[in-house]
Amino acid sequence: MITPFVTPVPALWLPLAFVESMGTLLAWGGLVAAPLLLHLLSRRKYREVQWAAMQYLLAAIKKNSRRVQIEQLILLLLRTLAVACIVLAAAKLFFENSPIAGSSHQRTHRVIVLDASYSMAYKPADRSRFESAKQLAENIVQQGTQGDGYSLVLLGAPPRVVVGNPAFEPRDFLEELKNIHLAHTGADLSATLQQVEQVITAAKTEHPRLVAREIYFLTDLGRNTWQPDLKETSADDFRARSQRLAKEARLVVLDLGQPTWENVAVTGIQLADSTLATARDATIEAEIKNFGNQSITRLPVEWYVDGRRAGQDAVDLDAAGRATVALTHHFDTPGDHSIEARLASDLLPVDNHRWLSLRVKPQLRVLCVGSGQSDGYLAPAEYLALALRPDDDRADSSDIQCDVLGESSLADADLASYDCVFLANLGQFTASEGTLLSSYVAHGGNLVWFLGEQVQLDSYNRRLCSLDTGAERALPARLTGFAPAGQYMFDPLDYQHPLLAAYRGRSDHTLQATLVTRYVKAELPPLSKARVALAYENGDPAIIEEAIGRGRSILVTTSADRSWSVMPLIGSLNELVYEMLGWVVHPAAPERNLLVGQPIGDTLHGQAVAANVQLHIPGGEQQQLRLNIDGDYSVWSFADTQLSGLYKAELPSPWGVESLSAVNVDTSESDLTAADPTELSAKLWAGVPFTHLTDWQDIAEAAADAAPRRHVLQVYLLSIAIICLLAETFLAWRFGTRGA
Repeated sequence: MITPFVTPVPALWLPLAFVESMGTLLAWGGLVAAPLLLHLLSRRKYREVQWAAMQYLLAAIKKNSRRVQIEQLILLLLRTLAVACIVLAAAKLFFENSPIAGSSHQRTHRVIVLDASYSMAYKPADRSRFESAKQLAENIVQQGTQGDGYSLVLLGAPPRVVVGNPAFEPRDFLEELKNIHLAHTGADLSATLQQVEQVITAAKTEHPRLVAREIYFLTDLGRNTWQPDLKETSADDFRARSQRLAKEARLVVLDLGQPTWENVAVTGIQLADSTLATARDATIEAEIKNFGNQSITRLPVEWYVDGRRAGQDAVDLDAAGRATVALTHHFDTPGDHSIEARLASDLLPVDNHRWLSLRVKPQLRVLCVGSGQSDGYLAPAEYLALALRPDDDRADSSDIQCDVLGESSLADADLASYDCVFLANLGQFTASEGTLLSSYVAHGGNLVWFLGEQVQLDSYNRRLCSLDTGAERALPARLTGFAPAGQYMFDPLDYQHPLLAAYRGRSDHTLQATLVTRYVKAELPPLSKARVALAYENGDPAIIEEAIGRGRSILVTTSADRSWSVMPLIGSLNELVYEMLGWVVHPAAPERNLLVGQPIGDTLHGQAVAANVQLHIPGGEQQQLRLNIDGDYSVWSFADTQLSGLYKAELPSPWGVESLSAVNVDTSESDLTAADPTELSAKLWAGVPFTHLTDWQDIAEAAADAAPRRHVLQVYLLSIAIICLLAETFLAWRFGTRGA
């Protein structure tokens, strides 16, 4: 029996890297015809020879010819298909990398908005929401198409543009993404959208080949962020910006929140009373809130003073309930001290701590400055000194050293050595005295003003409360005239101001019973941040306070003596003066107890030998800060307070002490309730089309759909080519063996 001759074609592996031009590509395309040519050239050529057994051979050949033809066609088809797949794969790779790729693929600018508010630290499984969001952002980039650009914006308060100009190399973008850490801030959605719009607008100008745009919001969709309480004008601006973005880009909200959650936080810590010096025990109170829906019993709360454990408490909390715990502690040494209230760790550990910085002094120094005029008994400054005199029956009055100076001695006084200066019925001020008082309050001093007959309104307004932009100020309000003699009673305004906190809930109504016969009318300057703490029944201000610079100024529009008021007679002056002193010179001063994102700093009397402050930041990082000289003062500041905790500043000589600042989180982020997407569509994002995804699988699929995978078709084509070549080799061997 004669076996037909079969010619196998070897596997053709084409190096795709060498396909660099269209001419080369067309040349390789001609190889598709190679199997057909080989097949035609390999056909057997016959020479007719007549011999006796020819009829038997012809019969055998006719019998097998159909089978042989079918086998040859199968092999030809496999060879042709293999070469065609290889050429097509090379063609797709060529077009993706060629300058004309944009004509076949629509390049996309993808802006990833990553929620960096501290609620994203919630850890329901082995990864926190923030870590999951970073992984999802990485997947979106890795599954992208060559030629696409990527930008990264952090949704925070304030927002931060990490990658503004689109990154076209995924490795560069992923390196920036890897280095991002969660801050302990909240989130400002309106400001973030403004940053996103700026990124989109700039990219349209600088990269016109990015013709498509997509914005991904990777967030837990917290209600405090996504349903902000905006004023009407702000809401209109927000909605208009959102609509512009929706016209420019596809908006996708990838929701990483959980439908059920539990969280407990320390929402407040404060000094219960005005502990002014080391002579008395201090009582510190902390508020604990349960934001979840389950009751909690015997939740442990630990207290730490200067980093050492000082006590433990336990509280019971109803669902959405609150509780208060207290610590009583005696500070033996003056200086800055820290108190921390700490809860056991839960799924959101960021808000389980809260710190308080206290500056304890061995004794307060107070200066009373007044005119020599008296009401027949004492001068106004002497009434103030009497209210704070150590031989008073208050047990804590020994904490205060009070000095009295006449009006003419003000210019020569060393105000920086006093914690508070009371000024009573001073007539007028020179330019140097106005500058002295303005500099004193700006650098952290405290002023309390009482008025009287000697007051010259023009001098007060011109020297102490100028309306000129940038002018120094020491007075919180302008004086407009003397009220006519009469009988005026106080209106405490429901005791809403913290200066009057000691009067709340009392039955003696001391303030309402105080009669005033005269006062000076005052008005707040335009755009003033001053507040009225106490008014008269006719609505005119009686006490006005304002934080000016790093200090505070309080204006009392009546007198400290008996000429205009009965306060010295009924004892209300003593209590009011002491409350004002305790409020302005508070150990837990607001400038040392702040929220994340607020700048910290200090003003020191004197000039440093060395010009640097060593600042220890929560987390272990350290920074060198330069001291700036401002007259007789040295000032340092630090604005990048993105982490909660204690910031400890080591001060150089001549101070050589530590300054502590407590920075705490805004616990509005502790409420993990998610915004309702339906309500979002109906109100804040009304008319703004967006896609909301909550299921993890849907999120992954959406990312894959929005960012097509690279070179998938090439993989399929080359896989088919390999299968064809293997099948061709096997069938060629099989057909040849069977034929034999």
